[in-house]
Amino acid sequence: MMRRMLVLGVVLSLCLPFAIAADDPGVNRTIDVEDTPIESIAVPNVSTDGVDFVINVTLTIDAAENGTTVEWTVQQCINSGVCNPPEKLAMTGSDGNWSGTITPVDTHSYINYDVILTYPSGDDEKFPEDGFSNGGKVWSDCWVSGEDSGGNNCPEVLVLPEEGLPAPALIATIAVGLTAALIAKRDD
Repeated sequence: MMRRMLVLGVVLSLCLPFAIAADDPGVNRTIDVEDTPIESIAVPNVSTDGVDFVINVTLTIDAAENGTTVEWTVQQCINSGVCNPPEKLAMTGSDGNWSGTITPVDTHSYINYDVILTYPSGDDEKFPEDGFSNGGKVWSDCWVSGEDSGGNNCPEVLVLPEEGLPAPALIATIAVGLTAALIAKRDD
């Protein structure tokens, strides 16, 4: 029974990037910083393949004065429907002003991000608490999401996935999950 739950958990976690991508294609999301130690988060309105993407985080005066430090987690998703694994990255700065930079990969659709504060006590807190599902998202200037596409920097003919077929990574994920479930069933 425990093995089945583990297999189901792995399969569902591998499918999460596809579920996250489905919300409002082409619409950026910002992190709500109201009532947090974060004064503001500034990111570009659009991301571009190969062009530095810079995030700037400004802390409240109290957080800046008590020695709070800042990191961010970033995940890049590409036009084929696959998302790269999230990366936790250090930010540079001091006091209340912190920044981080990544270079978006070729053919990326969007960038997911959240912010992590480390307090003087050593405790971490992620904003938003539930991560990418409500975190920040910036779409590229040439994106594909399912059957939708957009942006101002796209070739005239943007190749979309064939109608009726999910992204190859989704098919592979399902196949791996089903295989693991069959093996677990056989071992019981």
